[in-house]
Amino acid sequence: MAISGNLTVTFPNSSNSRDTTPAEKLALVTEEFTGMVEGTIERRSVLANHIPSRSVKGTATFTNHAVGKSTLRKVVPGVPLDGAKSDFAKTSVTVDTIVAAREFFSLLETFQTQYDVRREVATEQGKEIAKFRDQTHLIMAIKAARLTQSAFSQGAAGKPSGHFGGSLETLADAAAALDPALLYAALGKLLVKFEQKDVDPRNDDVIIVVKPEHYNTLIQAEQLINTQYVTSTGNKVNDGWVLKTYGVPVFASNNLPSTVITGHQYSNAFNGNAYDGDFSKVVAAVFSPRAIMSGETIPVTSEVFYDKMFKSWVVDSHLAFGVGPNRAEYAGTIELLV
Repeated sequence: MAISGNLTVTFPNSSNSRDTTPAEKLALVTEEFTGMVEGTIERRSVLANHIPSRSVKGTATFTNHAVGKSTLRKVVPGVPLDGAKSDFAKTSVTVDTIVAAREFFSLLETFQTQYDVRREVATEQGKEIAKFRDQTHLIMAIKAARLTQSAFSQGAAGKPSGHFGGSLETLADAAAALDPALLYAALGKLLVKFEQKDVDPRNDDVIIVVKPEHYNTLIQAEQLINTQYVTSTGNKVNDGWVLKTYGVPVFASNNLPSTVITGHQYSNAFNGNAYDGDFSKVVAAVFSPRAIMSGETIPVTSEVFYDKMFKSWVVDSHLAFGVGPNRAEYAGTIELLV
C-alpha cells in the first residue's frame, strides 16, 4: 500500500526538533566536529598541556612586567640606612593575525552520508593547528635562549638586576649530536648553566624538546628513564621519559624548527618579522613556561556552516594568538657549530 499525504520527517542531527533550515538539521553534527579538532590538537601537540596561554581581549597587545632583585645592606649602628633603587621594566606581544584552515564540500549528499570524510578533515585540520602552535612557541623559546640580555633590558645591559639572558651549549657537528655521550653531556652542561642563573630545572617545569632521531639516540643509550611527570601546578603532562640523573622530561617532536624559516604566518613589518629566523643548527630547545609569554585573542574555533552563495558546506577552524620572549634565563638551546 502506497503512503500518501504529508509526512513528518525526523532529523536526528537537529537540536530539539528545530529543522527548518539546512544548518538547523545538522546543528548537532557541528558540535561533534568541533570536538574532533580539539581532540586531535591535544593528541598531536607536545606543548598544549605545558604552556599556559592568557586571554587577550579588549586590546591587541599583552604585557609582562619585570621587577629587579632587591639589595641587602649592612646595618651600622648610628648610621642612617639609605634606600636602594629597584629596576622595573616591561615587554609586550601583539596579536594581529588570524590563521585558518577551511575546506568546501560542494555536494550536500557527500557531507551528510560520508562521516569518515568529516573525521579525516577534522584530523588534518587539528594536526596542522597543533604543528603550527607548537612550532611558533618553540621558535620563541629558541629566540629567548639566544638573547644575551634580559628580554626586559630595553638596551640597558644588566637590567633589570637579577634578570639574565638565555643559555647556549654547542656540539661540533651533526655526527656529534647523534653520539649519546656527547649529547647527554651537552644537555647536562646546559642545565648547569640554568642553575647558575638560579633556575631549578626540576622545580621550574623545564622541559627538553628534541627531534625524533636525537630522542632515539638518548633512549637507546638508556639515558632516559620512564616516570610520571607532573608540573609544579599539579598539571599532569604525561607518563613519559625524563633525562637520567637530572629528572627533566624529554619530548620528541618534528615541530622543533630545524630549517631557515621565512614568511612565517605571524611575521610582519610591525613586529620586525619576529617569527622568522635560521634554526638549521638547532638540536634541542630547553625551556620553562616562564621563558615565553603566550596569549590568544581567538582560541581554536571550529564550525561547519552552509554558504548559500557557493551552495557548499564549509568546514572551518581558525585561531589568533601571539608569543614572545619573557624570562630568557629560563631558556636554553643546543646548536651545532657547523
